[in-house]
Amino acid sequence: MSWNYSELIESFVEEYEEYKLEYQSPNEAVARAFEEHYSEKNSDDMEKAVLMVISAEFKVKQPRIYKNTKENYIKDLELIDFQKLKDFIQKGQLNEKEYEELYLRRNKVLQELEKMTVDLCPKARWFYDEIVDIVNRYFSEKENENNIIEIILKNFEREFRYKACAKKIVYTTIAENLIRIDETIPPYIISELEDRYVDNSQYELTEKEERELLRRIDEVLKEVS
Repeated sequence: MSWNYSELIESFVEEYEEYKLEYQSPNEAVARAFEEHYSEKNSDDMEKAVLMVISAEFKVKQPRIYKNTKENYIKDLELIDFQKLKDFIQKGQLNEKEYEELYLRRNKVLQELEKMTVDLCPKARWFYDEIVDIVNRYFSEKENENNIIEIILKNFEREFRYKACAKKIVYTTIAENLIRIDETIPPYIISELEDRYVDNSQYELTEKEERELLRRIDEVLKEVS
């Protein structure tokens, strides 16, 4: 089966959102959606070009990007042969307007990739701000649910197994929200924060993020002391 332009983009975005519903981080969801749609053996040049552009567009929404990943994306995007892609207009897989749109999107995302901050941690994961934002969103949207903490911990269950800093970030943000709504913080969360140790050996956090997290932990502990 050969995809056309709009169907491929729509399918990619749907897969991306489905993986996020399965508690995958945005980084992981992009990688999985790409793998679902791209085959070295079967994907044609148009399909590869569209997938590279759309996945790069999701990548540049992240705070940082791993050095090798950034280099590979830039290389692959620059290698897209738009002269060859004109053949797919004749095949009906994209039209003139879509062709121009893909060209402009490729150029724009290349510029955005070039400006992205390089990350030292190679593993696909949740970033600091993403974790904080999603925990805050849970409390904002589901504040009255009795099992809200359970839902949040389920969301980051896989992250806790592989990323040393994740539990500290999640627990700190949960504690901040419980303080805000005048609810009791579970003892296991307080216990996790009391040692103040942030294992950043995998360079998951920038120095600024690490300092910020320690400041937030201190504020929480001051509130419960």
